[in-house]
Amino acid sequence: MKRLSWKYIAGLIDGEGCIDFQICGDNRSNSAVRYPRPRLRVAMTEGALPVLEMMKTNFGGNVWCATKRHNPKWQDAYYWELQGRRIRGFLQNLQNHLILKKEQAKFCIWWIDNMMGKQSKTEGFENINEARLVARQELSAMKLSPQRLSDQAVQAVKSVLMR
Repeated sequence: MKRLSWKYIAGLIDGEGCIDFQICGDNRSNSAVRYPRPRLRVAMTEGALPVLEMMKTNFGGNVWCATKRHNPKWQDAYYWELQGRRIRGFLQNLQNHLILKKEQAKFCIWWIDNMMGKQSKTEGFENINEARLVARQELSAMKLSPQRLSDQAVQAVKSVLMR
């Protein structure tokens, strides 16, 4: 199986990818705990399915098809997705090659290293849920303004935790 270069993958992520937080629930208990889990997706048409399959083979994750929804002329969309802690090493290798999504990648790496899995009572973070909301808002702001620095997002989350 052919390996893709990091520069090529960065181009795919910058052009056809999405770095965001998926909101998940805690399935281990019946509580209403909701938390963001970092997620990376690339969406392309069927013609690019071999590339998405290479991504899955080389880096893990899942590939699936979302059938056309509103317009019969639209082609089906195929997605490759990597999520949770598994994206940390991938983003670490990729971040220096990204242009538009570099700061989003840096922020997700920081989130995985510093916030993922923290509980409000056990870790001493009383405002963890508010920090999670701020993190989602900051990542959304980075999507609107790709040059927005991840350091700003980190400081916004830390300021909530320090209250």
